[in-house]
Amino acid sequence: MYDKSKILFLIVGTGNPNDPEGYKRLLRKAIDETGAGNVVLISSGESAKTAEEIKNNYVDKVRAYVAGLPEQGMEVDNVDKCYKFLDELFNDVIHKNGFTPEDIVVDFTHGTKVMSAALYAVGMRHNVSNFHYIKRNNDEKGNLIAGETIQKTDAAYARELEILKQCRILFKTWQFSAAKSLLSIKKPENDEQKELFSNIEKLADFYSEWDRMDYAAAERVALDINLPAFGFSATSAVRKWVKGLTFSFYEYDPKTCTMPTKEQLVQNAKTAINMMFDLYANGLRRLESGLFEDASIRAYRMAEMLGQIYMLLSGYKNDELSDSDANVRDFAQKNGLRRQEGNDFLPPIGRKKVIDFLRRIGKQKYADILKNAEELVEKRNNSILIHGFSACAKNESDIKEAFDFLLNQLKPLTGGEEWTAKLHTAMFMNNFKDNA
Repeated sequence: MYDKSKILFLIVGTGNPNDPEGYKRLLRKAIDETGAGNVVLISSGESAKTAEEIKNNYVDKVRAYVAGLPEQGMEVDNVDKCYKFLDELFNDVIHKNGFTPEDIVVDFTHGTKVMSAALYAVGMRHNVSNFHYIKRNNDEKGNLIAGETIQKTDAAYARELEILKQCRILFKTWQFSAAKSLLSIKKPENDEQKELFSNIEKLADFYSEWDRMDYAAAERVALDINLPAFGFSATSAVRKWVKGLTFSFYEYDPKTCTMPTKEQLVQNAKTAINMMFDLYANGLRRLESGLFEDASIRAYRMAEMLGQIYMLLSGYKNDELSDSDANVRDFAQKNGLRRQEGNDFLPPIGRKKVIDFLRRIGKQKYADILKNAEELVEKRNNSILIHGFSACAKNESDIKEAFDFLLNQLKPLTGGEEWTAKLHTAMFMNNFKDNA
């Protein structure tokens, strides 16, 4: 008759002094009709005797436990103390016995209004959706008649709103995996809410893939998103932006032995420029989250990528330099570079060699700009994440200054309006606004 996997939290009040047995009957009715094999009887000093009597009625039937309020009168005028007591009670009883929210029933019929309110609030905090109360029966005209009914009420909608509230906070702090986990705790039963939760999960996936710079995965997710979702969205501009970042770079074709054309190299540069904007926004998110080492490495990558962009715009690819080109041949001889075994290219040249090569081909301005970013290299190389043994990026303003310096170098390559538009789109997550 009694389900040992279920637990009932039941407030025991003082009842009607003119009908004490009638009140006890209602308490037993709550236990019997719930069918819970575990019962926590919550009592005040005045109702402790009644609670003990009810407990004794169920010896050998259910596991009953009396939890008395620690202070006299707190059930009348101190909802905070009642809440704290009940929250600790829930944590103690539930966690020790391994009950899940689905195993819990809360009956808030009895006791003071303060206690009932506190019990309901604690139940919501612990993701309970099964709430009970006893109501008097009515005839068809609404007149009270003999008997009572256990009224079951589901607080699913209120609980789902609380989940969405927490989800908003996680989205705003770019914790998308945590948001997805939160949404999966309890699936809504209402069809409208189901669609909303499903859409937000997909948005969490989209933002997560974009944030970790897996643009192809983000684009695949975006195709399945229905908008809007209480302010969370992936606008058409953002989808177009992410799709653009999936562009495959033009490279040497070993089948035809052909190099990318100058036009194709310029297209590579345009994609790399967009990636720099994205690295900038991504790095600022790390910076604002206090992840200075992660941010400094992204700043370094921006500096390195800027060199690659300058190479592309000059008609060269730093990892596909062929000594069939006179400039490359001369540079290789002066720097002792030889073709890699098995192909026609020199070894890929890194940041320092890129600066030297740009000078060799007359791109002094580009070389000087890259030289001005030298400080970033030391931060990156000495980082515990690369070669060092301690954190080296301790000054947020210095890193932000480096980010801004590097991004500003793209202005002459894009034009003012285009630069601003790209920055605005790349910063979509950083500037997220909840419009709900």
